[in-house]
Order: sequence, then C-alpha cells, then structure tokens
Amino acid sequence: MGKTANRKTDQLPAGSQKNKYRMTVKPALAYQLVIDCIGFFLIFQAVMTFQFQAEMLWVYIFWALFSTFTEMKPITMPNNDQLTISFAVHISALILFGAPTAILISTVANIITDTIGKRGLKKMLFNISQYAITIHLAWLVYDIFKWNTGPLHLKTDAPAMIFSCLIYVTVNFFLVSTVISLSQGTRLVRQLTSDIMLELIHFASLVPVSLLIVILYDYEPLSIIILLLPLAMAHFSFENYMNLRTETRNTIEALADIIDQRDSYTSEHSQRVARYCSKIADELGLLGNNYENMITTARVHDLGKVSVPDSILLKAGHLTLEEQAIMAGHAQVGFKILSNLRFYKHSALYVYYHHERYDGKGYPKGLKGKNIPLGARILAVADSFDAMTSDRIYRKALSREHAIKELMDNAGTQFDPDIVQVFVNILQRENALNNDTRKE
Repeated sequence: MGKTANRKTDQLPAGSQKNKYRMTVKPALAYQLVIDCIGFFLIFQAVMTFQFQAEMLWVYIFWALFSTFTEMKPITMPNNDQLTISFAVHISALILFGAPTAILISTVANIITDTIGKRGLKKMLFNISQYAITIHLAWLVYDIFKWNTGPLHLKTDAPAMIFSCLIYVTVNFFLVSTVISLSQGTRLVRQLTSDIMLELIHFASLVPVSLLIVILYDYEPLSIIILLLPLAMAHFSFENYMNLRTETRNTIEALADIIDQRDSYTSEHSQRVARYCSKIADELGLLGNNYENMITTARVHDLGKVSVPDSILLKAGHLTLEEQAIMAGHAQVGFKILSNLRFYKHSALYVYYHHERYDGKGYPKGLKGKNIPLGARILAVADSFDAMTSDRIYRKALSREHAIKELMDNAGTQFDPDIVQVFVNILQRENALNNDTRKE
C-alpha cells in the first residue's frame, strides 16, 4: 500500500542552526501568511454561501466526524510532511455537497485533530487554509468538466472526477511541500519528489475509494460506514510499512556506527561522509529517490567491515597482502548485506564499487570512468576526503587544504574529475563563508 495522497504540515517553522533559522523563518512565515489569507477568505466565502438545512444536521455532523476520523493519527514521513487519508472524504464531499460544505467539513475536522494533537495555532491555521484552497480548486475543475447537472454519472463524469483528483493532489503537495522547503531551507523540487512513487500508488488506490463513497452514499447514506474499517486497515498497513522501513534503516545505521566506533579514530566517519555526499548530491541536482539512496547508503558504506577482525582493522603498521585482501573484501560483504534489504536494494552497488578508481585500477571489478555508478563515484570522493582529514592509527590527519590538493592531483585517475571539482567548489565556498563569519 502506498502512502496517502494528503499532506499536512507539522514543520512551521524549522531551523536547526541560528543562521539557517534567520534565512528560512521569514520566507516561511510570509508564505504561510499568504496561504492563511487566501484560505480564510475561502472559508469565509464558504460560510456565507453555505445553505444550512435543519434536516441535514445529522449529515453534517456525520461527515465532520468521518473527516476527523481520516485526519487522526497522521503518518510522519522522512521528508517531514504528515500524511492522512482524508483525500477520499474531501473528494467525495465536494462531489456530493459542493465546495462550501466540503471546505467547512475539512475545517472543522482539522481544528479538532490539530487541537487534540497540540500542533499549535500556526500549524492549525496553515492546515485548514491549505485544505480550503485545495478543495476549492479541485471543485472548480470538477465543475468545469462535469457533464451532468445532477448527481455523479460514472460514464460521463469520470473525466471530471479524475481531473479534480489530480488538481487536488497537485495543489496539496505543492502547498505543503513549499512551506516545508522554506522552513527547512531545502530544495522545493526535492521535497516534491521525495517518495513520489509511494504517493502516486496510494493516490491511485484512493480514487476508487472516493468513487465508492459517492456511490454508496447515493444508495444508502449510512452504508458508507462499512468503508471505515477498510480505510483504517489501509492506513495502518501503510503505517506499519513505514515503521518497518524506518526501523530497518535505524538498525542498519546503528550497526554501521558501532563498526565506526571499533576504531576511535574513525568514530562518526560514516556520518561525516553522508554529509559530504549530501552536499555533492545537492550541487549535482539529484532528486527524489536518487538523492535519498545516496545519503542513506553513504551512512552505511563501511558496514562490511563487520567481517574484518580487529587485528587487521586496528593494525598500526602496513598490512600484508593477505590482510589487504581481507580488508578489501569489506565492500563485497557490505553489498551482500544491503542487497538483501529492499530499502537498500537499488543502492547497494554504491557500496560494492566505492573503492573503484576512475582509471580502472580499483577494486573489486576494475570498473573505469562512467561505468562506475554515479553514487559510488560520489562516495569515493567523500570517503577519501574524510579519511585524509581524520586522524588514523597509522598517521595524523591532513589539513583541509592538503586534502583538497590531493583530490585535485588525483582527479581523472583515482577520482571522477567532475565530482572532485564540484566538491572542491563546495569546500572553498564554505571556507570563504567561515572567514566572513569570523570577520563579523
């Protein structure tokens, strides 16, 4: 089961460092203010155009509770958006009752859930506003393409519903991804494309559920209660999948950290390498799963050293040929471990080939140039730089300037020259920024 098509935010605003906070908080708050103003205008408009009918009171209450149910227990994803299954309720409500009722139902549900979840006033205001905008635009598209003036007719109105669903998902993703991108200082395109395949799969699964809700409600209003259990099961199944994926990643990364800590000189080595890889991947414009695969794999690239005895791993002197062969085997061991895990399956080759050389003189396969996977070429540069700038049992750390010179001297032989240039540019910008900060 894929993830839900609805996004909410629990990230307003965020900044882990003071400078980053200053750079991101103002754009995020300005953006939120714009969304809040538009959203509240649409909510006010919905209130003014809403035609209350006393005999429909129980219907309004039921749908508000139904929407609240689908907003409960959101799943927090790695990209920090929160996902619910309320998409199915919003789409079916706007088809059955129109935009004003659907907007008000969503507003009431989000006030209840965000109050219970103690998410704070700013987050609640943004969530109800972005949902109001999303539902309103989805309704406009549905109204434009709808053929019949009466109830939904599947044969003629299917395109209207499909286009409406597409607009809903697109607007919802864009509004929430933008506020997270602004608040965290991340690229919007990356935020939008993170885990996109899971989102598309689940979106496709919820469209027929929305249609089924409309059909059942037209037939017998209370009959849609039978859909509560399937919706809950779908939500919890996906939550279990995400929990399993997160637990797998955390366990493997914890093991990788333990391996790093076997040698006090390499403690936190994999974490630093992952940060360098993140900067290179960001500069190269890697998006979505390509970016995530790069970073998560960098965190565990030395996992195969679990097979290397301490007598070799911690040896102060030169390794014998036999010991070198055992040490070199760690790449293959890491590959074997990771390739059995679905989360790392597509990026395990980065680990396998991260000791290949650009000139073809590396190991284990002697791959050359662009035949080496991009992730492995990035990893080779980041791994070597951190190794050079860290104290080791057999030598002292090189200075950053010396390590940069080594990278440049070996570009085109040991390393991909393009990646070396990208990384050197990043390091030089950081040095310039640090020097400016010290002057201030």
